[in-house]
Amino acid sequence: MTPNPIFGDRMPVWAELDELLDKPEFDLSRTGINATYQRLQAFGRVLGPATEVHRDAERLMAGMEWAGIIDPAMMHAAMVHYGVATTALVECGRPGGDLDPLIADLDTMDAPGAIVATELGRGGSQVNIRTEARYHRDRSSFILHTPDDTALKIMPNVGWTGLARTAVVNARLIVDDADHGVHAFAFRFPHPQARVTVLPGGAPVPLDYSVIRFQHAEIPFGYWLSDTATITGTGVNDPLPAGQRLARSLSGVNAAVTSAAVALASATRAAVAIAARYNTQRLIGYPGTPALGFSTHRAQLASAVAHVYATGFYVDKVRRDFINERLSTAATGTPQQVEHASYAPWLAANRDRTLAKVAATTTLEGIGATCRRLCGFQGVLHANRIAVYEDMARSFHAAGGDTRLLLLEAGRQLIEGTSAPARSAPGIGMGDSRSVCRLVSVHERVLADQLRHRINHDDAGDHLHDIERLARVHIVRRTLQEFHQAATNSEGRWRTVLDSARHLYGIDALLDSAGWHLNHGSLHPGDLDVLHNAHAAAAEDVARHLDALIDGLAVPPGRVGGFIGRTDYIDRVAALVR
Repeated sequence: MTPNPIFGDRMPVWAELDELLDKPEFDLSRTGINATYQRLQAFGRVLGPATEVHRDAERLMAGMEWAGIIDPAMMHAAMVHYGVATTALVECGRPGGDLDPLIADLDTMDAPGAIVATELGRGGSQVNIRTEARYHRDRSSFILHTPDDTALKIMPNVGWTGLARTAVVNARLIVDDADHGVHAFAFRFPHPQARVTVLPGGAPVPLDYSVIRFQHAEIPFGYWLSDTATITGTGVNDPLPAGQRLARSLSGVNAAVTSAAVALASATRAAVAIAARYNTQRLIGYPGTPALGFSTHRAQLASAVAHVYATGFYVDKVRRDFINERLSTAATGTPQQVEHASYAPWLAANRDRTLAKVAATTTLEGIGATCRRLCGFQGVLHANRIAVYEDMARSFHAAGGDTRLLLLEAGRQLIEGTSAPARSAPGIGMGDSRSVCRLVSVHERVLADQLRHRINHDDAGDHLHDIERLARVHIVRRTLQEFHQAATNSEGRWRTVLDSARHLYGIDALLDSAGWHLNHGSLHPGDLDVLHNAHAAAAEDVARHLDALIDGLAVPPGRVGGFIGRTDYIDRVAALVR
């Protein structure tokens, strides 16, 4: 069978990185912050210097996919290093004496990158940042200061003192006592006037998260990542309005959310591959029935596989667009324009991109839980990775933009938009995936039309639940569209295999929203029984193609580590007590 075409272009990079798995840094018995950053540095030596990887978006994305499977903590640090810090310094900084040493340390990972944005009293939104960066004309420098406790910076991974960090700090630019909005500044940790304390208690992704107080910390003028703004004799000349400047000051958003999306999708593929391989060997009862001999287990695993492929194709569309955009920027020298976003500035640059991160996070969270349950107690052991991937999903509901805020911002944009999906769907048409797409489009259109009408008469805050639901329905429609396109472009037996997974995913999508469709007449009494029967048949069809679908995920057993993702897991565990 023709191999899955979705992964062919990054196989060479994965092969390079797989050489690391035999290195001491990647010994699974090594844990803790020190081990994480040693892995990060080893990963960086193979992937390449930060400025070179910045110019090679395809290599960056392949690296993030690999890291998402191997070590979510390392992946998170790499995402911030390559995606956020490097992007900000390279795209918004001005090369010169002050900044060049910081960029050099990013290249060598002598001081990996970090992002210092969120404040203690402002939750997950960066709209109202209060940390100050006050310009001193007589010294041609900036003084960073935390005005009060609500402005303490929280969550940057800069708490471990064993390694310096090159950070991007978002703060309000104050010139001649006038506030010029949020700008980005480079910063080197440790700094004598920056008090950093590790947050106690740990987190789902184990990194050195910290709380930071700036105490009149002076930095050189060149650390201002000024982009197109300048300071004049009378103030600041900035061609961007405040909203766009905020989005631009978070210039690494595109690389960060795309990195997160591909890494999360990759981890979801790994979780399903582990669960599938274990459940072909797991015996239940006496004298022992293979777990996949139970229709309940087969159906759950089949749906998980279908969801992984569906989300994967949506994420891959975003990945390709990001790579092409970087190529276009390199060719023209013109950075992408950003727009203002009120709830979540992370969404300002590209709606599909950030919603793909939401979709990948939600899919990993749900599919990870399914895989964990399918694997019994083995599924909860961190050594077998699935629970680690679930922790990754929990972390990324906040990292890379708060999920709920992103959905609310996307929903607001959809209400204000002019595009309208199809107005009718002729029956449920379970034999035709396009009918499923039309039903989901009807759902999206009706919700958007209703919200436009209501918000004309009410405060938008009264309808936030429905605004969020609209964004979630939009994600389902986009996912269906990309799945349909990918299957249509496939050939031979691989198209048949993808069609089986696409069919099951479409039924799952309709079952999730069946109550709404029954209430609005786009499904009728009796259709739900048809859907349930169709789901059972579609799950069995996917189960028949399970080997090909798991092979198509491109997750070799050696890459997932642990035990139960391998055919010799009994020997590997037994070897521990020999």
